[in-house]
Amino acid sequence: MPQRSESQRTLSDRCAQSHDCKAILLPESTSWSSQRMQISMNGLRQIKRALLATNGLGLAPVLARSNWRRQRLLILCYHGIAMGEEHGSHPEMFLPQAIFARRMEILAQSGCRVLDLGEALRLLQKGQLPAGSVAITFDDGWADFPLYAFPVLQKHGFPATVYLTTYYCLLSRPLFRFALAHMMWKLESKVIENRTFPWLPEQLDLRTEADRMSFLWKIDDYAKQRGLSGKQKDDLAAAFANTIGFDYSAFCRERLFQLMNPEEVAAMAQAGVDFQLHTHRHRTPLDRLRFIGEVEQNRELIEEMTGSGNRVHFCYPSGAVRDDFILWLKEAGVQSATTCVHGLATRGEDPFRLPRLLDQYGLGEEEFDAWLTGFAALLPRRKTAALDVAPE
Repeated sequence: MPQRSESQRTLSDRCAQSHDCKAILLPESTSWSSQRMQISMNGLRQIKRALLATNGLGLAPVLARSNWRRQRLLILCYHGIAMGEEHGSHPEMFLPQAIFARRMEILAQSGCRVLDLGEALRLLQKGQLPAGSVAITFDDGWADFPLYAFPVLQKHGFPATVYLTTYYCLLSRPLFRFALAHMMWKLESKVIENRTFPWLPEQLDLRTEADRMSFLWKIDDYAKQRGLSGKQKDDLAAAFANTIGFDYSAFCRERLFQLMNPEEVAAMAQAGVDFQLHTHRHRTPLDRLRFIGEVEQNRELIEEMTGSGNRVHFCYPSGAVRDDFILWLKEAGVQSATTCVHGLATRGEDPFRLPRLLDQYGLGEEEFDAWLTGFAALLPRRKTAALDVAPE
């Protein structure tokens, strides 16, 4: 697998993967403690790499055929398959086409049984899963799905579920924050004079990711404070692109960071793709009625686009889970909900806190294969804090 450059890794991604940050941020009195922690984590990483390289010293193939694995469901999570360089600015969200095709090839050769999500969850709860059960899910409904994901799935006869968020599906424009981040990443060697936006610095230094993220959140806050609509935010993105010398019209024609339109959703549903719930505006309001309204509007629009019902499975936007959300989802007639927590789903699992594997650019083939066998679930993993509210 090609290695990502420093510029391709987000600041949060780098901090999560490099414990050197802790040594820098901790006071001098704790430097020895941090050094021991660093040594310990380095040792664990080396052990993990060695185990993955040797199939767990031969344990992984045995585990794959075990009753333990038969009682567990691996739910794969994907977002987009890059049509251009989306994986450059968002490696955690977009896989290059060749890597996705290779992943599905590995899955096809693994002996795993790929099931429709609804059927997989039904068999999980009954304790009747076939050996090596896997379900495939895609979050958001990116426009690349019909072009670069579906043909690969179709080649192998794999069913898939798309958790569709519907607002930008109807708007058919690039998602605001994604567009801003990508255009600044494309110009990451530039320092640009700003005479358009008085609420931004006069010099826009795009050379560091920290500065680019600062500009992104300033622009996003400006849009929120003024309650801009999707169309108005798109106009703002176009104006910003003009200021920094980015061809926004060409960017939109390429449909980068756009979702499937209603016609594409209808065509994919007709071809057998399962569309499920992800809220209308990819957000999780803390008000009960607003939250349920997001789910119900999302369901209504999906059923209108697909011409069918049975929208009872949900994916938390940004993986944000709260106990209140579970109560409200049940009230809205939802039967299951998936998270962004890594793991294998078991019969005793709360069906509203189902773990998945987020397959992304930084995941190697050996680790992907280890998740198929179930071996990776036994390895130590860095714990990440889950959001409890999706950013609006």
